Amino acid sequence: MLYTKLGRTEEKIPVIGQGTFKYGEDVNEAKEEIEALRFGIENGLTLIDTAEGYGNGGSERIVAEAIKDCRNDVFISTKVLARNCSYQGVIDAAEASLERLKTSYIDLYFQHWPSMEHEVEETMRGMAYLVDKGLVKYIGVSNYTPELMETAWKALGKHALTCNQVGYHLNDRRIENNVLPYCQERGITVMGYSPFGYAPELFGNQGFPKSGSNERQALDEIGAKYDKTAYQVALNWILRQKGLVSIPKAKNKSHIKSNLEALGWELDAEDLAQMNVLFPKPVEDMPLLKY
Repeated sequence: MLYTKLGRTEEKIPVIGQGTFKYGEDVNEAKEEIEALRFGIENGLTLIDTAEGYGNGGSERIVAEAIKDCRNDVFISTKVLARNCSYQGVIDAAEASLERLKTSYIDLYFQHWPSMEHEVEETMRGMAYLVDKGLVKYIGVSNYTPELMETAWKALGKHALTCNQVGYHLNDRRIENNVLPYCQERGITVMGYSPFGYAPELFGNQGFPKSGSNERQALDEIGAKYDKTAYQVALNWILRQKGLVSIPKAKNKSHIKSNLEALGWELDAEDLAQMNVLFPKPVEDMPLLKY
């Protein structure tokens, strides 16, 4: 497993983690979800990302079951909903997450989305309180623009902003224009979610190229050179960025095995150039979306 430091801390986290969006929504899938997380942990995917909003807390309960005998060996990140981002709301949400996760601390606590109701400064005061009380080790934000990160950075004072979790995949490279350079300059880790695409109704993007498309055919051909799949090519491409980790969702062991195969090799310059033509970086920056 490859590791990188979290922000400017000495904390090392794997460059591939385990996303748990949609976990905990169907009780009939709980056993498979727990087994998948356990398999990932055993194979070095010790970064597990969840949120209070996933499965209405069900995802955190699944994670709790998966880590119950190895808490000290994993790095857990979870997120507070934007509507809960008042000072007291952040504290109450974190305490509820701690109870569902059955742990005494959260490694990395994110604000899930910028809030329409609560100012960044108020939210960060709540985050700082959690760190001071030992309930949270590190503070993060999600879907933040550079302007909002600058506000959060100043509001935190002595506490560090360590991570920004944002969507990043071949068909959405907008963070390369503004978010990624800011984070690299500031020493803030970028945690990319949905490496194979995400909801077009939210972002106006197409997801991972469908079978039969020219783009997908090209990725298949590139993958064949390395004895890899198109998905492994896409994930390897993401991880080329300095200071970036990715958290693909994996519902079963086969998905995890596939994700692990994205490590240990490099795309050559010719293939990277071809992918830049197929999936060009857009002119527009990552937009500000508040919830």
